Amino acid sequence: MKKLYYILLLPLITLLGACSDDVVDNLSGTYNDIERITFTGEKTLPTDKLKKGLKYLNMEFTAEGDVSLSLRVVSPEWTLQSGSYTPIEDLEAPKAQQFYGFVSHGTQAAGRFTEGTLEVNLVNGIYYISGLFSAKDGKRYVLNFRGPIEFEIGVDDPEASGYTITMKAEPVIITDYTTWQTVVVPGVNKYTIAVSDPNGADAAFFEAINKEGLDLEQLMGSYTIAGSPTEPWLIDNGWLVPEYGMAGGAFVVANGEKQYITAGKVTFSSVTGIDGSTLFNFSGEGLKYITVAGGSGDAALNIRFCTYLKKSGTELRDLSFASQVLGRDVKYSVLLPDGYDASKEYPVLYLLHGAGGGNNDWLDAGGIASHIGSVENKMVIVMPQASFEGFDSFYLDNYAGKGMNYETFFITEFMPAMEQTYKCNGKRGLAGLSMGGYGTLYYGLKYADKFCGMYACSPALALEGIPSIFDMVWTPGAAPFTVEIGTEDFLYEAAKGFNEAMQFSPLLPGFTYVERPGAHDWPFWCACAPKFVKFFDERFK
Repeated sequence: MKKLYYILLLPLITLLGACSDDVVDNLSGTYNDIERITFTGEKTLPTDKLKKGLKYLNMEFTAEGDVSLSLRVVSPEWTLQSGSYTPIEDLEAPKAQQFYGFVSHGTQAAGRFTEGTLEVNLVNGIYYISGLFSAKDGKRYVLNFRGPIEFEIGVDDPEASGYTITMKAEPVIITDYTTWQTVVVPGVNKYTIAVSDPNGADAAFFEAINKEGLDLEQLMGSYTIAGSPTEPWLIDNGWLVPEYGMAGGAFVVANGEKQYITAGKVTFSSVTGIDGSTLFNFSGEGLKYITVAGGSGDAALNIRFCTYLKKSGTELRDLSFASQVLGRDVKYSVLLPDGYDASKEYPVLYLLHGAGGGNNDWLDAGGIASHIGSVENKMVIVMPQASFEGFDSFYLDNYAGKGMNYETFFITEFMPAMEQTYKCNGKRGLAGLSMGGYGTLYYGLKYADKFCGMYACSPALALEGIPSIFDMVWTPGAAPFTVEIGTEDFLYEAAKGFNEAMQFSPLLPGFTYVERPGAHDWPFWCACAPKFVKFFDERFK
């Protein structure tokens, strides 16, 4: 019978708005150990902002006999919403639909409520608040309030949207295409800003011209889209060469399609987020666009609350390795993680460049240093040179009959030396773009026991004169690997065919194929970078 009384009590409380205020007070017997209080007065205190869009709605209720109720409700809104609220379990990490409360008699406060449910109903501007609670000091209470409550509506502090920004600065260069002579424009830099969505895909891309030596926060303002800009407050316009699958300049992604911006103004702005960090916004005015598919029109740009991924780690550029196999010095660059300790062991990621590229490509154009600060497993990234005096080795032995045994050099000389120098813990990864994407798959499949993962961006899979990767996927044992390709890339059909072939491979369970809008260019590969860094962070665990 005692349990039945408790069950009947809760619906009675929720009906207090329609019943006499003394319904609960008239109960007796079993409920004599519960203090029943009806509050008639309310004072709204200033609202406190919490992180992640939550607020503390602070209220103080009063009743006869100098009794008060202090109540703090955690809410994503600026006003108290109808619903059920439970006591906060962790005072350091309050959550929505929770509350903190305690009763005071004069200056004597009881323990905070630890059990029970606060029921809130809002009907025609009148709040009906009730609850049955147990307090930390062992006391129990039945509480109710009926009346209006006025809240002050504030302004929400911005929260990070999940969009991220990377930026690199480089000189502005003018090329005379009749003589192929280049001239550096003094006093200005080109600031390449790549915006990625929360999934790491392209969202927008700008090459802004402004004064030398500026940080992202100093670039805030309005920029005009212009062709081949060389003066501050201009952004390079978008351009296309569809027959070669080439594109560049400013773009924004809409419905999965890159819209290359040809005219208008783009505004960069910043705000302070709720956690004190600086967040960045991008908006547009009078923007015109063209697409690879031949579309055109007015572009919309309104990307808000982006997080800037600043560079981290230590860059060691243009180091030299004396190769006996190649009979020459080979340049390489290394990116060491923050806090690198030469006495400790680290996993190593070998990051390979494309045809005509070099050992600094992933540092400069790829902005790889902007992505390694957030990983759990700190890694050493090694980037070797594989193109020499106009010759691309394709990471192979005797490619094109040139007698350069790059594969032998890499496997037998370079890797052992790097892993002795930087104390590899035995976990190695491979990633690369285009020619380097091919090298990634070739090494990772041929020397499957040496690598714990591969990530090939826009891999060159179907060229004459190189061993076929298609022939290498029929033997089980290779580590998990990913191929990522742009649908506007001239290598797209080869990658798509590879994905189809992989459906019959014993390696299929460890294979991931990603295709998305994009061309054979750095905006596409820059968007790959945070994904393969995350991929290897998982593989190196």
